[in-house]
Amino acid sequence: MTLVAVMAIGVGVAAVTRGPALPAFQATGDRRPLPAEGAFPAVTAGDFEGMLVGQRGTPVVVNVWASWCAPCRTEMPLLQRAARNYAGRAVILGVASKDSPDAAAAFLDEFGIRYPNVFDATGEIRVRLELTAYPTTYVFGADGRLRSRVIGGVSEQQLAALIDDALS
Repeated sequence: MTLVAVMAIGVGVAAVTRGPALPAFQATGDRRPLPAEGAFPAVTAGDFEGMLVGQRGTPVVVNVWASWCAPCRTEMPLLQRAARNYAGRAVILGVASKDSPDAAAAFLDEFGIRYPNVFDATGEIRVRLELTAYPTTYVFGADGRLRSRVIGGVSEQQLAALIDDALS
């Protein structure tokens, strides 16, 4: 094999394993608390960013979902388990987007979801996060930097590895 062919294969493998670049998203603004258990507020992108700023010092997993999304139905129970298993060490924050508030609230009730969730009423949050598919999971480190993104469904093992990485 020629050196050029080997280099081309190496570049191709690197592109596949690295995946798409992360969005250039950085949360700014005033600190805001997460919603109380059972609350499901409609928030602006600024409110959402303030919630992320308010959690600095703790890794945050943001899962963008919709009630009509089949893979989201599979993820909800594992995200609830992760919220319970990592309580006090990491935060799970759900963002319902491109949905109706009533359908999204019924979805949360159906699955007994207790971790904080907000409603992206304007679509600003999904635009700022450069969302391309439902569901998408974003992992922010304790420093507030976006560390990883999983487009599409995430497995329980993958989620645990991402959170453990953010904790280290």
